[in-house]
Formats: sequence, structure tokens, C-alpha cells
Amino acid sequence: MDSQYPNEAKLHFLDYWRVVRVRLGLVILAFVLVLITTAVVTLTTPKQYQSFATIEIEPDMTPVRIFENEPAASSLNDAKFSQTQFQIITRKGVLYPVIDQLDLTHRWGTANAPISKDGAYGRLMGMLSLQEVRNTNLIQINVLSADPQEAALVANTVAQVYMDQRVAEQHSIQSKSLDQLRDEVHEKEVAVAKAFDEASRLRTQTGINDPNPDSLDSSARIEDTSVNSNQEKVNEMRSQVAALRSRVGQLEQVKTDDLMRAAGMLNLNDPVVTQKLPVYQSLLSDRARMLSSGLGRNHPDVKAVQAQVDTLEQQLKQQIESLRKGLATQLAIAEDSLKAMQTNLSTSQSAQQEMKTASARYLDAKYRYIQERKLLEAAKTRLSSQTMELAMPQRPAYFRDRAEPARFPSRPRVFMNLAVGAGAGLLLGIGLAFLLEYLDTSVKTMEDVETAFGSTVLAVVPKNIKVLKEALEDTPDAEAYRILKTNVDIARKKVNASVLSLVSGGPGEGKSTTVCNLAQTYAWNGQNVLVIDGDLRRPAQHRLFGLDNRVGLGNYLKGKVDFERAVQATNHPSLHVLTSGNASTEAVGLLSSQSMHSLLEMVRERYDVVLIDCPPILGVSDASIISTLVDASIVVVQHRRFPRSMLMRVKKVLDGFEANLLGVVLNNVDVRHDQNSQYYTSYTHYYTKADKRLKAERKDAARAGAGKSAAVEAVEDDY
Repeated sequence: MDSQYPNEAKLHFLDYWRVVRVRLGLVILAFVLVLITTAVVTLTTPKQYQSFATIEIEPDMTPVRIFENEPAASSLNDAKFSQTQFQIITRKGVLYPVIDQLDLTHRWGTANAPISKDGAYGRLMGMLSLQEVRNTNLIQINVLSADPQEAALVANTVAQVYMDQRVAEQHSIQSKSLDQLRDEVHEKEVAVAKAFDEASRLRTQTGINDPNPDSLDSSARIEDTSVNSNQEKVNEMRSQVAALRSRVGQLEQVKTDDLMRAAGMLNLNDPVVTQKLPVYQSLLSDRARMLSSGLGRNHPDVKAVQAQVDTLEQQLKQQIESLRKGLATQLAIAEDSLKAMQTNLSTSQSAQQEMKTASARYLDAKYRYIQERKLLEAAKTRLSSQTMELAMPQRPAYFRDRAEPARFPSRPRVFMNLAVGAGAGLLLGIGLAFLLEYLDTSVKTMEDVETAFGSTVLAVVPKNIKVLKEALEDTPDAEAYRILKTNVDIARKKVNASVLSLVSGGPGEGKSTTVCNLAQTYAWNGQNVLVIDGDLRRPAQHRLFGLDNRVGLGNYLKGKVDFERAVQATNHPSLHVLTSGNASTEAVGLLSSQSMHSLLEMVRERYDVVLIDCPPILGVSDASIISTLVDASIVVVQHRRFPRSMLMRVKKVLDGFEANLLGVVLNNVDVRHDQNSQYYTSYTHYYTKADKRLKAERKDAARAGAGKSAAVEAVEDDY
């Protein structure tokens, strides 16, 4: 994801690059030392030769399958197979026979003191390495030795011993599998014999006639037709019983008075009833007609008809009762016959079920016999097949390339070692650079200064700037102090300060040079400037300006000379210097005297700017005394010299005396390694190019005798 602040990422990279550039010497030193060490070790390491043997292995060493439906275990495309073979080759089971075969215990030892087999194994393991050829079944056995002949011999022997063990292992597995197959065939033969005997016994016992006892295609079926006949008879008799029971029931339910009327509807099928019933019914009709014609019941004709009706009715009742008894007798006989038929049916069904059960047992025994016979045939087939395969030559592993003595050494790898050494040296150097940067607590950035003092940085003075001897037009060295002068003027106008002291935390931070160059910058601007060397113990301004130091500030404060004699003029008419003089033993007393107060009041009226060079504020009390007398103080801090804790102590000292801090000057900064500080000094490359162009134009103009050219004027106008 793109960063929201691309400039921030760039600054971080520049900071890392700055750390490397600042300590580039250390990085180069570490790089060179590691590279030289690598080269020496590489050149002094004994030469070793590498030989390799390539073998192809067949992963399929599956044991013989005992059962037909058993899945075959396969190692094809098994990611673990090659790693397993690597482990097998490097185990003692393979390497101990190699040691014995080549007599390595005596070869690598002495005649009187051979090495142990375990020691030879450890040395052989150090020489041996295995490599898989990708997407193939090839394994490369590499051996490294100081003797090329020995390397080739060991590689070939390891490969041969491994292959022999693979062949022996496969033969052993197949032999065990064949023994298991033979045992299985014998067990199947016994099982077939038992199954055949059982089927024969059941066939004889049940009396089953099976024309093909060795096949399931035509098996004996047990069928009993008597069961079906008995079942039909029972069903028919049940129908008769039901019909008789229904007629008997109907006759029993009809009353005697209704019997004559219902006899015609009962369909009795009796000849007497059939003959007399119409006559009876005709007489009943005649009687009814006579009665309806007005004849009484005692009329002779009616009595004659009534007598006939009574006679026929009595005869029909007797006949119907006789029919009822006959139907009851028939029903009883039919029910007894039905019970007998049902008993016969149950007996035949039981017999048939027993026959079916016996037949089913026989069929099961026959099926088991046929299945056992099939398993026996399959086992014999597998035994025959595996016997033939075992007789064929087996190649679970074989050579593809035999090892040969190497013509050139494989180790040490000079170019690779040097490349690795160079990379390691570079990383070590960069790591040391960042470690020292992390451990370095000195002042590195303007943020460190501003955080410690709580004040702004007035200027960043580049490294290697010396005393400005003359007012060059626009040199990069002078530009840093012009920036300092501008910022100091802005700051001191806010507090109305004209007498300034320049202090530092420790010695050697460039404070005196800063005073000298800043004073000259003010003087070149047309202001009256006075430089006072307040460091009475170790004065420096007389050397910087090239003046005599026999008379100066100390002499004036003692009252031995007046101000006009003590102050000295310089090459610039508006710049004067009051050197320290000879009074180092009385520095504290003189600086805190009333004469010092009077001096500062006087020079404040005479000069536009007064700059006082003070001793280090943490070393002696002189700078603290002066800081209480001046209008404001400027602290000079040298880049990467003292720890940041010293800045805090300087701040505390100034706060303790309630000194007015005008700002801080960050001195002696290597702007080539600190890109951020360049923007607070000047565009040095721009001024340098412009200065070279200006000098070139002047030389050309002087040669031409035409004075200043238009191009030179244009360059000057840019400043």
C-alpha cells in the first residue's frame, strides 16, 4: 500500500544513508578486514575433490498380496520415499559394511593404531552428502575427500552396498510372501475337502437328487404336490361347510308360522315340498276367496278346504323339519371332514418345510464348497504367478553413472567464499555503523539542540570553515555567518540586546572562531563592532586576529591602562578587539568587579554590537559571571562532540543565573553527510559553481581587454 507521506519515507532512507556516510571509514575497514580474512582462510584451506555416483531406485518393493481384493501398497509419487532412502543410506546398516569392505579403519588410521568403526562412521558421514534429482527416481551420492581416487571409490562402494541390500531385502520379502501363499493354498485345500464332505453328507441324508453337485447352475428343488391338493380340498370343504351352516342358520331363525311362507324363498330343493307347497298355497287362496265371498268359517265348503289345508300344512312341517335335521347332520359331517382335511394339510406342510430346510442346508453347504474351491484356484494362480516373478531378475536399484576421480578441486570455492566474505564484511560494517550510531549520544541534529535548550538554532556552521581573513564577495564560508548575523539581529531586536556573550559547554567547540567570523560579518555590513576576549585563562582572539596580547582586558580592569590603549584596531576600520591581556590568575575577581560593569556600559554606548568570547561554562565560573552582565547569550554547540546530557547541564546553568538565551549555533556540521542541515546553511554547490563561472568570465574578459563582460554582470546581479 502506498504511503500517505512519501517524503517521510524518503527522509528515513536519507537518515540511514547519512549514518553510513558518517562512518564510511569504519564500514570500509570492516569490509576490507573480513574480505582479507576470508581470502586468507580460503587460500590456506586444504583442497578437496568431489566425486558422485548416480543410481536409479524403483520405489515399488511391494510384498506379495495374499488376498485377491487386498490393495497394493505403492510408493510411487510418495514425497517421503526419497527422504526415507536418504536416511537408510546414511545409517550404520549401510555405512558399516562400506567401512568393512574398504577397511577404512586402517586406511584412515595407522598400522598400529586404527581408528574405531564409530570414528570411521563419523568421518564418512562428514564426507558424504546425498542429492535428489528433481522429478525423477535418481539419487546422487556425493563424496568429498582430499584424495580424488578415494572419493570415487567410496561413492561407488556406498552405492553398490545400498543396491545389494535393496535386492536382498526384496528377495527376502518375496520369499516370505511365497511361504505365506503356500500355507494359504494348503489351508484352502483342507477347507475345500471339508466343504465337499459336508455337502455330500447332506445330499445323501435328505435324499436330494442333484445331477450337477459342482455347479450352482442346476440345483435340486424340493416340491410337494400333495400340499397343493390338500389345500384345494380344504378350501372346497370350507365353502361347503359355510353354505350348510348358512342354510341351517336360516331355517333355525324362521318361526313355525312363517316357515310355510318362507319355504318357497328358502330354495330347499326337496321333491315333497316342491310338489305339495303349490297345492297348499292354492288351498289357502281358495279359503281366502270363500271367506271374502261371505261364507263363514263353519260353512261345509270352507271346512272342507280348511281340512285339506291343515293336512298339507302338517305334512309340509314334518317334511321341513326332516330337512332341517338332514342339513344339520350334513353340516356335522362336513365339519368333521374339514377338520380331517386340515390335519392332513398341516402334516403335509410340515413335511414340506422340513424338506425345504434340509434342501437349504444342502444348498448352503454346496455354495460354501464352490466358493472355497474358487478361493483355492485363485490362491494357486497367485502362487504360480509369484513363483514365476521371483525366478525373473529383480532390479530395485541400479547404476546410472559411476563415480570417477575429479580432475579439479571442488573446495574451497574461492569466488563464492570471497563473495560471501564481501557481503558479510559489508553487512558487518553497516551493522557496526548503526550500532555506534545507536550508542552515540552526542548532538546530531538541530532537534536535539532545540529539545535540550528549548530555543531555536540560529545557524548551522559547516565543517572546516576557518577564520575569514577578508571580505570575499559571496563565498560559501561567509554565507553561514551571514545567516547567523541575520538571525541574531532578528532575535536581539526582540530583547534590545547589543552586548552578547558566546559560550559553550566544553572546550574546542569553535566558540572563538564563531566570535571572530561573526564580528567580521557585522563589520563588513558597516556596523561598529567590538570583540572582547573574556577568556582570561586561555585567550584565542589575539591569535585569530593576529594582534599583540601584552595589553588587554585584564590590564584595563586592573586600572593600569585606559580603554583607548587596551583596545586594538583591525584591518577593518569598524572592527576593534579588546584582547584578554595577562591576568589569568585573577580572572574571577576581575570579571565580577565594578570595572567590568562600567566597561560594558561604556562599550554599549560606543558600539553597535559587542561580542564577548567566554570560556566554557561547565569548566569554570567565568562564563557564568559574564552571562549575568550581558544583554543576551549565544551557546555554541559542536556537532557530534559532546553528549546531549551536557546540553541539559548548560541549560540548567544558564537558567540558574537567569541568563537571557538568544539562541544556539550548531557548529562544525558535515553537511555532506547531513542533508537536513544543508538547507539551514547555504546552497554551497550553487555558490561554488557561480564563483567558478565568475572567475572564468573575468579571466576571459581580462584576456580580451574589454573589462567586465555582460555575462559577468549578469552573474553579479544574481547575488
